[in-house]
Amino acid sequence: MITVLYICLGALVVAMALVLVRLERGPSNLDRAVGLDVMTSAAVGIVVVVMALTGRVDLLPLLVVFAAVGFLGSTVIARFSQAEAIGEGRMLSREEVAAIPESMLDEAAPPVHPDAEDEEDAS
Repeated sequence: MITVLYICLGALVVAMALVLVRLERGPSNLDRAVGLDVMTSAAVGIVVVVMALTGRVDLLPLLVVFAAVGFLGSTVIARFSQAEAIGEGRMLSREEVAAIPESMLDEAAPPVHPDAEDEEDAS
């Protein structure tokens, strides 16, 4: 049973390392927010594994604090983050840029939702 706990601890540490890469790369702030939430969840998991390995129950308040901070942090970020434009979250390939109509690339033209033409045809 102790071997399983050490394997879980190693998996959580690897997950935290991979999440650090996601936090650094982004590309958007919401990706970073999700990475921070996963990091908090992994920290809770590590504390649970340490509690199971050592038999300590005095770390329970730490779990409550980690869970509360993770929940409140995610809620605050979701509440105050701005919505991104469609397609802004990633880089477009040359083929995708060539497929965009000129009217959408013109900076003076008002922004048009990609599905707006479908709605106009239906009415």
